[in-house]
Amino acid sequence: MYCNFFGFSKEPFNLTPDPDFLFVTQSHQEAIASLIYGIHKRKGFMAVTGEVGTGKTTLLHYLMTVLDPKTKAIFICQTRITFEQLLKEILTGLNLPPGDADKSAMIRRINAYLLQTLRQDENLAVLIDEAQNLSNEVLEELRMLSNLETSKVKLLQVVLVGQPELEAKLNSEELRQLKQRIGIRRKIHPLTAGESRQYIEHRLSLVRSIAAAVFTPEALSVICQHARGIPRTINVLCDNALLIGYGLQKKVIDADIIREVLNDLGISTPEKQARPKIIYRPEPILQGNYLRPWEVDEVETTSTGRSWARVRKVSYVILGIIGLAVIFSLSREYFTNNPDPPVPQPSISPPVVAEKVAPPKPSPPAFKPLQPAPVVAAPAAGPITQHQATKIIGVAKGGTLYSISQKYYNLVNATLIDHILEFNPKIDNIHLIKINQKIKIPEIKEESLLLASAAGGYQVRLGTFDNPKQIRRYEHEPALRGKDIEIILRKVSPGETWYRVVAGNFETREEALKTLQELKEKRLLPILQQKE
Repeated sequence: MYCNFFGFSKEPFNLTPDPDFLFVTQSHQEAIASLIYGIHKRKGFMAVTGEVGTGKTTLLHYLMTVLDPKTKAIFICQTRITFEQLLKEILTGLNLPPGDADKSAMIRRINAYLLQTLRQDENLAVLIDEAQNLSNEVLEELRMLSNLETSKVKLLQVVLVGQPELEAKLNSEELRQLKQRIGIRRKIHPLTAGESRQYIEHRLSLVRSIAAAVFTPEALSVICQHARGIPRTINVLCDNALLIGYGLQKKVIDADIIREVLNDLGISTPEKQARPKIIYRPEPILQGNYLRPWEVDEVETTSTGRSWARVRKVSYVILGIIGLAVIFSLSREYFTNNPDPPVPQPSISPPVVAEKVAPPKPSPPAFKPLQPAPVVAAPAAGPITQHQATKIIGVAKGGTLYSISQKYYNLVNATLIDHILEFNPKIDNIHLIKINQKIKIPEIKEESLLLASAAGGYQVRLGTFDNPKQIRRYEHEPALRGKDIEIILRKVSPGETWYRVVAGNFETREEALKTLQELKEKRLLPILQQKE
């Protein structure tokens, strides 16, 4: 109906399991490859499970198009049947009239067919969709078909595909014998946020269009947010939105149309989404290894050793004698290690959130203390605004990062110190800096907190804290519902670890900035709380 209006060659979000539209994720790829291998190698029973709407049926239809030509595939989708009815379905698929034969006679007829195909180097695969609806009695009798074999190979290959309830059945004590016969088991997972956007783009590309020409960025964000990674839900939302857009003669679908579809379908609103999920990234980040792209050329490599006795390597040695003299000179530099600086070190805990916006106080979850792992892993994401305005200052005698933060930001907390460290990767101990050392002081603004997400969207930096309990303030924050809160261990001195906190995934820059503004108004962004 709307194809001509939008310029599509055909409907991009049809609910039929068209194998031409199969979007292959890693879990789909693993399942397809495993089934092709299992059928070819005559592994007998195989099982694939996944949530409703994740593309299992489409996968089966695609599988039938890529199987070996010598493999005959029988597709069975009606599974609320008896074992005798299942045998009749198989015989019908083989063009062998079942007649009024009893169960034993039908099994003998199937066995005779399989022996004949084996002599012709052919194979038979029975693909059973919605297998979770098969009763335990039928599944147990189906197991007996695995006895159709020679001393060397299985004659019949059976693929059971179903929802998570099938997995529960296969793990039950009653079906433990069938479970032992299943040589291959795979799972289809919901799409990630990035894959959801790629799924929409993939479908539209097959009908000669692109997502940017059909949906606004905010509309895509709302679709992916509510679909929860379920391709069928994405299809339903997009198809209904296109239909409404056609009715309104709007060639670009905006977020208002998507919300109208959500309301019509009775899909939950953002207020009903799950609270943020806390994720720990256990590998500590060492500042010397946490380099930004624009800083790589500026940072010299340093050798490991006691920080007060570290000797800087000279990149290029012009003359051996001059090089030794430079190294000797550098090793004699005095370091500032003043535990009692002129400016008292204020608490690095973030300011207390105003009572009117304080989150509810449920019983806090148990946070297990993590020991920093010895492996150094640089984060996958980087800031969006790479070239921030900075000041370069020299450290006066007795100066510390705390006094520098107090002087230039009129505020001190772990988040501000961490932000300074990010622009000064040669500092690997927050309590130890040199006299006259050049320190970059970055400008602070909301864009400074935007990060590029590995999933293709955006993350926002919430703050850095010296105590993981301070992170719980975000667990019930409405602005972060449906997002993941990632906690990154941050090594700031040889014996001190802080906790850097980021949240995502946000589909658009506008959504991320809007969330930052909400958190700023609630005083939940320590880096943006400078005193006036």
